[in-house]
Amino acid sequence: MANVQNLPDNGNPSGLWASFVYAVARTTTFADYFEPLIQLVKPSFVAGKIPARVVQVRHENDHVFSLILKPGRGFKGFTAGQYVELCVERDGRRFSRYFSISSGVQQFRQQGTIELSIRVQEKGHITPWLRMALTTGAKVHLGHAQGEFVLKASDKPLLMLAGGSGITPFRSMLAGLQDYPAAVTLLYYAQDASAHLFKRELLARQADMPHVRVVLVDTSLEGFFSQQHLDVYCPDYAARDIYICGPSAMITHSRQLLAELGVAQGNIHFEFFGPAPLQLDGIATAGVTEFRRSGKQSINPEQQQTLLDMAENAGLKPASGCRMGVCYQCICKKESGVVLNTKTGQYSDTGAQDVQMCVSVPVGDVVLDI
Repeated sequence: MANVQNLPDNGNPSGLWASFVYAVARTTTFADYFEPLIQLVKPSFVAGKIPARVVQVRHENDHVFSLILKPGRGFKGFTAGQYVELCVERDGRRFSRYFSISSGVQQFRQQGTIELSIRVQEKGHITPWLRMALTTGAKVHLGHAQGEFVLKASDKPLLMLAGGSGITPFRSMLAGLQDYPAAVTLLYYAQDASAHLFKRELLARQADMPHVRVVLVDTSLEGFFSQQHLDVYCPDYAARDIYICGPSAMITHSRQLLAELGVAQGNIHFEFFGPAPLQLDGIATAGVTEFRRSGKQSINPEQQQTLLDMAENAGLKPASGCRMGVCYQCICKKESGVVLNTKTGQYSDTGAQDVQMCVSVPVGDVVLDI
């Protein structure tokens, strides 16, 4: 019998009950098991997910678009900074991707809508399709909001460091900081002046909230995050809670610089938005695969090895079956990084999404939720 102690954590019941359900139904909930029968009566039913309607599709620039969604009654709301699972059906198959909510909590309370701002990944299988396939009135499904990249209860001044699409959780946070009791500085890095998302809105926030300062940094002119930028734009950085979201390289660089400058690790909070899968010519390139929930890591081997093999070599026992990409029992959530599906030959999108461990190999640093 397949091991059920390390099933992917997707919000389903856990412990002995989950073990029993999986042993009987080969799924993590009876709702999943009976889903095909329920769909005979209610075709739109998806176990554990909330139906949502596309109210509008707004194109932010050539590479980013926003979905304005109206979730159904079961949606429990969210905390600024969290993300949701977006489920869609393409050619008879269901796909899930995870995106930060870019709109404020007040918008959901007043209008019942949320926004997902999505960067199209050129090598992605789903994000390019989403931009073309989802139009006003389209139906999708959502998971409940999750994630721990939220503002801590504090009255300390804040420094937000955003890079590229990493602005999305900060856009949500800023919408709710009208009455924040301390100074807030946002340093938003983009490759040129035209690449700053929500520029007008961010500057309007600054005008409406005197305690908020927005600095739009054009890296082609000013370079990347540096001590000089801190000295000029936020000289009291050491006394602030610092939040970072953006490409992996930016986060790694920022954390290292802040540590060198003596900033306390407890003051630094970050979320990897995922590295863009560019120039990925090799398979299983140098990096580290982290099994986050288990607290274990594995250096990517020079000789190609699947995520499932790496997990088992690290002493873990994730659920698995066919080991050839057919049964889907070994699916787990990738939190960040890029993997290559050796069966389809496709690179994953960046950020969080479900992957098949038995046929996927890491490309650089990867974080798995097992």
